[in-house]
Amino acid sequence: MRKPWRFLIGLLWAAGAQAQGQLYGIAGKSADDPNYVAAWRGCAAEAQLWGDECTAIGRPGPARARVQDAAIVAALQRGLAGLAVAVTNPRYLADSALALAAQRRVPVVTFDTDVEPPQRVLRRVHIGPDEADIGRQLGALVAARRPDGGLLCLLAGDNQDAGTAARMAGVRRTLAQDPKRAEGARLAGERGWREVARCPWFNGDDQRRALRQLTLALGEEQADAVVALGSWPFVDAAHYRAALGTLGGGLRGRVVVGASGTLSPGEKALLAEGLVQGYVSIDYELMGRYAYRSMKRLATGHPVEPLIRIGAVVRQAL
Repeated sequence: MRKPWRFLIGLLWAAGAQAQGQLYGIAGKSADDPNYVAAWRGCAAEAQLWGDECTAIGRPGPARARVQDAAIVAALQRGLAGLAVAVTNPRYLADSALALAAQRRVPVVTFDTDVEPPQRVLRRVHIGPDEADIGRQLGALVAARRPDGGLLCLLAGDNQDAGTAARMAGVRRTLAQDPKRAEGARLAGERGWREVARCPWFNGDDQRRALRQLTLALGEEQADAVVALGSWPFVDAAHYRAALGTLGGGLRGRVVVGASGTLSPGEKALLAEGLVQGYVSIDYELMGRYAYRSMKRLATGHPVEPLIRIGAVVRQAL
């Protein structure tokens, strides 16, 4: 029979462990981007299981490296046991917030977007999708709808992001049917595909700017296909519908596809209505859970794989 005093000591020990839980931080590119909110939600839920806390680091609004850096520096003053970062500008963060984390011996995990090879000494793990494969799947969605080619416009967040470059290369290689095509080489007639002269367009993760760019591409530039390398244009389904309404004939048989996080009801509705032809969907909440698990293992002296892949799901309109 279990001794009552031992049972009481066990309860007191568990309560003490809960009270002494560690604080972890997760910094998306923007505090109100739905994908990074989902990542924080996953991190927070997983941390709670172990009596820890995962706090969201950042500010609302478009992604800005200086803003992200300042928020991380401030959070490090709170005594974080671990830090997870979706990197905006690798070089800027490496010279400031990530250097400070290294100085304080706070293990750093990157998720969604990584630092560049020269800065990888500053992080221990990267968690995210295969960026080139995301691009290939987006390209395949377009090619299936327009096998004879057309005029293409790519929409992206940051022109300094290695993941963005890999996604672009994946789209272009798939449409050109050339897996060895040089990264950065624009489509110029391969398999019938050309790129709008003014594209790619970069939006700095600004949703309104991305939607304006999409309507310009379909309207003024008469693009046959628009590929959004992130979910910015689709986040507000009502605004997306209204923007397409200004084009008169809507999509008129043209193709719009994009990378997304877990699909919201609004994004699913756009797919069902044929206003978006396909998504390549990434589970950001799962990414956040893996971010906490990696930080926890590193903070407690356990080994972690340096690369953790998160798979993607392709969804198409009927």
